Amino acid sequence: MSEKRVGVTNKQTRGRGDAGTRRIEISTKISFTLDQPNNHLPDQPTNRENSSVLRFWVALVLVALLVTAITIWLITQRMIAHLTAQESLLNQTSSSDSQAELIQPEDDESQAFQVIQQANSRIDEVFANHPLPLPDYFPVTRRQMKQSWRYLRRFVREGPAVELDLEATINQISRQGVLVDPILRPRRFNQSELLILIDWYGSMVPFHALSQRLAQTAIKGGRISQSKIYYFHNYPIADLYTTPTYQEAVSIPDMLAQLSTNRAGILIFSDAGAARRGFSLERIELTATFLMQLKQRIRYIAWLNPVPKAAWTGTTAEAIAKFVPMFEFSRRGLDNALGVLRGQIR
Repeated sequence: MSEKRVGVTNKQTRGRGDAGTRRIEISTKISFTLDQPNNHLPDQPTNRENSSVLRFWVALVLVALLVTAITIWLITQRMIAHLTAQESLLNQTSSSDSQAELIQPEDDESQAFQVIQQANSRIDEVFANHPLPLPDYFPVTRRQMKQSWRYLRRFVREGPAVELDLEATINQISRQGVLVDPILRPRRFNQSELLILIDWYGSMVPFHALSQRLAQTAIKGGRISQSKIYYFHNYPIADLYTTPTYQEAVSIPDMLAQLSTNRAGILIFSDAGAARRGFSLERIELTATFLMQLKQRIRYIAWLNPVPKAAWTGTTAEAIAKFVPMFEFSRRGLDNALGVLRGQIR
């Protein structure tokens, strides 16, 4: 019995020992397992970050491709529009050229006259309303005109005696032997009157700027007591005009009544038909009648012609020059014309 108990006890002891050993192994495994670091836990967030970065770059590439495609499309559309516009312009030009070739000129003479008339009216309007400072390429410069106008003087002593008459005073002293009272005399004033008659429109259109300069220098720089400008076309018949547009008319008798017979001078500025190389008996007769009307009132009359004298031959100007002193417009011609107005040249 005792041996059996001992055997049982030994078995139990072994069993307990085995169980303890197993517990130790299990606990050792568990403790080892718990103590061992987990290498799989950090892998999960690393994979997520990599996938996020990959998606970002894919999206960025897609956006770049989209922007590039839109840019290429816009450039293509603009080039197409530009080419279309050029093509339409070329078509319009070719169509207009073809139409112009098909149109035949009708009544060329009347059309040319209308074009010239419109151009002349436009030029007249520009020079009448806005005179331009043109360069001195004219035969007579602005300065030369002013210098010539200053020789047109007729001094008259008028008013109270306030100026010393030196010669008379010396003669008095020589006669009496003593100075009693100085002899005084009135002052001298330039009493010359000037009337400029300008042929306007028609063949005188190329000389409008020259005629305007002639009139302006006479009024502003001539130091003339009284100067007036009148306009006419080809030849005056009954009236003269105070403006180039022919809006205000003055009859010839009324105009002459305002002038002094001994002090006034009339200067006519006209081509007298020489610019167009024409010869008109009607113009000669009417101009001669007008000149006779002037001479009944005014003694000094001269004519300035902007066309050179060599071109007068065979024209109306050559015939009119027999009725009045006529000079070509140059520095010498202007001085000679003013000499006639001063009474020094006939």
